[in-house]
Amino acid sequence: MKQKASHKVCPTCGVDKPRGEYYKKGDTVSYRCKPCTLTDCKGRAPRYAGRYREYQNAWRRTAGKTPEREARRKLLKKLRYDVRKGVINARRREVWATDPACSARLHYRRKDVKDRTPPWVDKKALLAVYAACPKGFHVDHIVPLKGLIDGRPVSGLHVPWNLQYLTATENHKKHCRITSAQLAEAIKNRANSVEPQTGQYRAESPTN
Repeated sequence: MKQKASHKVCPTCGVDKPRGEYYKKGDTVSYRCKPCTLTDCKGRAPRYAGRYREYQNAWRRTAGKTPEREARRKLLKKLRYDVRKGVINARRREVWATDPACSARLHYRRKDVKDRTPPWVDKKALLAVYAACPKGFHVDHIVPLKGLIDGRPVSGLHVPWNLQYLTATENHKKHCRITSAQLAEAIKNRANSVEPQTGQYRAESPTN
């Protein structure tokens, strides 16, 4: 068996270097030494910049969107999920419970607000309530958009007269629940605006 040479002369720089100074290519080594190979690649890069990206994007728009490939992609995604289902779901529950900026939580929150905003509501009045919120307070719905009243499901509207200012502690303590007594007190105070520090705020409701 022919013994491999321990050194090789680089044809670019002309220096006799050990085989460790070359990139390994199967049973042999690269044509140039590592520094010369890097220099050559950097010189060629501008000529091909973006070409492969364009090819990839074109492939995704055409061949990559076939029904067979889409079905295979969904199947592989489901198989990967089934293998790590327990770990993935545990992580999702943890993020949902601890991260206020959880993308899934924000998505469903925006959806709830949109679904419970009547088409006739004055959007400027809604924005004015949020703009006037004092520092350190939260804008809370008196009747929750999706919550409980005395243990029974309730769904309030996203309208100015269903909004109030609460401190962060009060808002988190209230969560999405309200009692009949609290609702009666809110209705009693609807005729007059109350200072934000008391936890109540009402904007003028439409006359119709």
